[in-house]
Amino acid sequence: MNLRRLNLLLLVLGLVLGATLAVLLTRGSAALPGETEAEQRGQQYVEVSRAAAAQVQAFLAIDHEQVDEQAQTVLDSATGDFKQQYADELDSLKQSAEEQQSTAVASVLEVGISDIDATTAKVFVAANTEVTSKSTAGEARTVPWRIQLDMEKVDGRWLTSGLQFVG
Repeated sequence: MNLRRLNLLLLVLGLVLGATLAVLLTRGSAALPGETEAEQRGQQYVEVSRAAAAQVQAFLAIDHEQVDEQAQTVLDSATGDFKQQYADELDSLKQSAEEQQSTAVASVLEVGISDIDATTAKVFVAANTEVTSKSTAGEARTVPWRIQLDMEKVDGRWLTSGLQFVG
């Protein structure tokens, strides 16, 4: 009786192994998770969306006591013209934030990708900031933002090459 069960178990294992081998031989690497074009595209969308959301949060957030650290986060995720433009405006940004004792906490509401290929993407982000400063008399004020980012893949990372306010 035990020999019969063992033979049946070996037969079932052999059939499962044979079926798996047949699928791998006929479909190749496309049979493995994460290897189909659709799965790769989905992963690319996730990477771009995360990078865009992080950049918008870094760009909109401000703490008059930590401007340099926050600015470095933006610069580390930027490239090209946008990086240069942002760097050129840092002194003015820092002075304004310190004079107004500004703080802004950013929250991303939605991210949408309009165009994407292997190395570039155009992304739209809706975000809000809760702003307090001397001009708001210390009262928090919600400010809505709609931002378009141009993203480029550089050395395996999605960086912001352009940023503009829309709508």
